[in-house]
Amino acid sequence: MNDFEGKNALITGASSGIGKDMAFVMAEKGINLVLLARRESILNEIKHDLEKKFQIKVLIIASDLSQITEYQRIHDECLNNDFSPDFLVNNAGYGTLDSFHKISYEDHIKFINVLSTSVIALTRLFLQNMLDKGFGRIINIASLAGFAPASNSGGMYTAVKSMIIKHSEGIHKEYSNKNIFCCAVCPGFTHTEFHDQMGDFKRSIPSFMWMDSKTVAEQAFNETMKGKDLFINGGINKFLAFLMWLTPKWLTNLYYKVIMRKRP
Repeated sequence: MNDFEGKNALITGASSGIGKDMAFVMAEKGINLVLLARRESILNEIKHDLEKKFQIKVLIIASDLSQITEYQRIHDECLNNDFSPDFLVNNAGYGTLDSFHKISYEDHIKFINVLSTSVIALTRLFLQNMLDKGFGRIINIASLAGFAPASNSGGMYTAVKSMIIKHSEGIHKEYSNKNIFCCAVCPGFTHTEFHDQMGDFKRSIPSFMWMDSKTVAEQAFNETMKGKDLFINGGINKFLAFLMWLTPKWLTNLYYKVIMRKRP
């Protein structure tokens, strides 16, 4: 029996990309899974594939994380099915591309709920179970964008990912002495549905800057298990994060002023 057999993991945004690949990474280690996403039919296909290939149990929960009433339901459904997570992977997310004032109030709130509020809520709801077991691993998929200067990208993506990084570091510092690790994983450009929606912008990014989602998932698991509270995927992304830290604010402000003139 390996160290992970009999343990359970809850993965949000598990229907594609990093979340789906994280499910296979964990299944290979004998970890039972709770897969959460909105698309129930796709989750059922993944569940069937996982249970056919690996000797694990898989529970699926179709849920919309933009609705805060879902968080308690997710917690209760896990416990009612004897699925108390030892691993929590907060991966669900998407992007917004329009100007801030063109995105509705309701859409801003839904976005923040999916990428931020759900992370806080699920961590709080399942943390006591981890404390009771004396074991917990929380993997928060943040982004290289969390290190970027405040931008004019319209939505809240950079701001939210920056918060997730700080939140993860704080949880890790507070609970690592109780064998509960929390890691903010910060990938850059990754081949997923998230970036597939970017059309011409995706095609403008050089191929050497892209990573595949399986590699990101494997690194996320391994670095969290090592006790890291922050991990940036890939050497190029580490270098870019350093450049972001090094670049003076006046230069980034000038850049964004130029970009703003080109926007409608």
